[in-house]
Amino acid sequence: MNPWIRLGLWGALLLWAAAPHAAAQEQQRTPSDPARQRIFIEQIVVLGNKKTRTSVILREMKSRAGHYTTREQLELDRRRIESLGLFNRVEMHLQPREKGYLLIIAVSEQWYLFPFPILFFNDRDISLKKLSYGLGVIHTNFRGRAELLQFAGWLGYNPTLSLIYNNPWIFGRRQFFIRLELLIANLVNKTYDILDQRVNEKRLGVGWSIGKRLTLHTSVSVSMFYQRVRLQPAVPGQTLDPSGLDRILRLGFSYVRDYRDLAWYPTRGSYVQVDYVKSGWPGAKYIDYGQFSLDARKYIPLGAQTALAFRFAADLTHGRVPIYDRLYFGYRWRIRGHFKRRLEGEHRMLVSAGLRFPLLPVRYFSMDMGKMSAYGQNLRFGISGEIFADAGTLWFQNRTDRTGMPLTSGPFGLQTRPGTWLVGAGVGLNFHLPYVNILRLEAAVNPQRQTELIVDIEVAF
Repeated sequence: MNPWIRLGLWGALLLWAAAPHAAAQEQQRTPSDPARQRIFIEQIVVLGNKKTRTSVILREMKSRAGHYTTREQLELDRRRIESLGLFNRVEMHLQPREKGYLLIIAVSEQWYLFPFPILFFNDRDISLKKLSYGLGVIHTNFRGRAELLQFAGWLGYNPTLSLIYNNPWIFGRRQFFIRLELLIANLVNKTYDILDQRVNEKRLGVGWSIGKRLTLHTSVSVSMFYQRVRLQPAVPGQTLDPSGLDRILRLGFSYVRDYRDLAWYPTRGSYVQVDYVKSGWPGAKYIDYGQFSLDARKYIPLGAQTALAFRFAADLTHGRVPIYDRLYFGYRWRIRGHFKRRLEGEHRMLVSAGLRFPLLPVRYFSMDMGKMSAYGQNLRFGISGEIFADAGTLWFQNRTDRTGMPLTSGPFGLQTRPGTWLVGAGVGLNFHLPYVNILRLEAAVNPQRQTELIVDIEVAF
């Protein structure tokens, strides 16, 4: 076994061995700890929500008026409200009352409606040839119900027209949610992109999903998506339908269990998502394949916003997978240390670990924005550090009876099992910023002693 892989496995084993000890320390905190002492909430008052409905805030909380809770639970509730992405800052204050406490929740709302110019680099690749430009409009809190409504169109690389509507809460106490999507796009095929050739995927798709929130932390959903795909210029044998036009009906199922304290920068809790998507209908002549996906994450607090973070993700496919639905590294999915390496396969696996710690605790500042000053209040800024390691692999199904263009997978060759892995490690800074949430600056190295600097947004996992 590659010594770097062996070292990584031993490191992961030691970190996991330390995990129960860290969790045990949390459990050993005595009931006399002020954070865990039970307090009675007589009344809850929400302030500062000029647009957002109070019900949107209260439904994210376990704590209820007329019931007992703890300061520890209130902090978790506060961070769940922050995870909505609707507020610059969320504060909670307790005021003594005759029988218990008055809980005051003070929020500073963000600006929700953004007509915005579009200028971005595709696939997290800073290159002029992958530049897209256009216009869009997004409302992240439509009707004050945390509904998302977005319309966008852009030219340049991967020209696209997109319409998305997401409602996280319908039918009242039944707690259902829906998502609608329309997509018209002309995308560069990634398999040919790896070969430095230009083949486009002309796509037209419409999708719908409905789900149910089972508890505060778990949900299930089903989805249906219809898509038409044509390659241009036409490449014989690379669409499943010999006509050159694939008409795909996708049916999907998803289960999510989310116990993270803060979705965009978690330091405690866990996250599990399981998906299965079937492409094609029973008895379909040409299109009949599927994909199973698992994303599991664990965050172990070590105190003062310091945490160990772990992730295991896998995508496994079956059936004849067209080239426009293969799996990749070097585009949206990346291995730090091989950030720009473009690889493809039909199965994918990624393992990551990290140690996160505060350098400059998050502070809040305000800006005078005239009539819009309310939206410039309590803007966050802070810096966190991270030490991380990534490992990933791709492989193809073992099939000898198929013909077509040669499979190219860089250093993986034509591997049909997860035998060869790419690994990398490094250090980074996470900048906590308003509206963006996290901006990452990282330095990574791989076993070949190649180094790279990475600029990216959003926490890695």
